[in-house]
This record gives sequence, C-alpha cells and structure tokens, in this order.
Amino acid sequence: MERCVFDTSVLISRRLDAALRCAKRYVTSVVLLEYMTWARWLAEDAAEPRRRGYFRLLQLLPSLLRQLDIRVVDGVTVEDVGNAVKWVLERGVNPGDALISAVARRLDAVVITRDRDWERLPEVKSVILP
Repeated sequence: MERCVFDTSVLISRRLDAALRCAKRYVTSVVLLEYMTWARWLAEDAAEPRRRGYFRLLQLLPSLLRQLDIRVVDGVTVEDVGNAVKWVLERGVNPGDALISAVARRLDAVVITRDRDWERLPEVKSVILP
C-alpha cells in the first residue's frame, strides 16, 4: 500500500506489523489525542506496576513514531470537517473516526484499523485487521 493512516485501535493493539506494509505512514492528531487519553485513563485506574507500564507507553510514543517513520498529519481542512459532520449525523460515526476518515480520504490513504465502524464508510478506503 502506498499511503496508510493508522487508527488508534491499531496503536493500542500493537498491530504495528501492518505499518510495514505501507510506503508512507501517517497518524492524525486525533489518533494521538485518543491514544494519550486511553493510556492516561488506564494508568489512573491501575495499580503498580501496571500504572508505570501505561505511563511508559506514553513516554515511548514519540520514539515509536520515529522508528516506524510515522508522520503526524495535523492539518484538518474545512472540507474535512464538513465530511466528518455529515458522517457523524447521517451514519452515526464516532466524531474522532469521522475526522480521521476525512483526512485519510483527502490524502488518498487507506485507513488501517481494528474497528468495524469503518464498514459504514465505504467511500473511505480501509483495511480492518483481525
């Protein structure tokens, strides 16, 4: 695959083997926010040493992105927002997923995910990992 945008579910599941199949790799700022929120939330509710493990995942995130040459796409256009709002209202798509999808579509990239919600967006190329 030429271009891939990774969903949060891929980062959380550590299915990063999928990254190696993509020539150009991206995450959006939405994915980073979701990932950091997930790790922090779990750390707050966890006992030691699990708590330290979740904080370690947060600390390692920048080096993971560098090692896998995953670029951060931070620009969301007004058109991206329009598409995202349409998908949220018409198809009940999660707002974060809708924004990720809109950016991926603009980049002509495939969304790599473990979330079956992308089945509701046939106009967005996606690969749903098991």
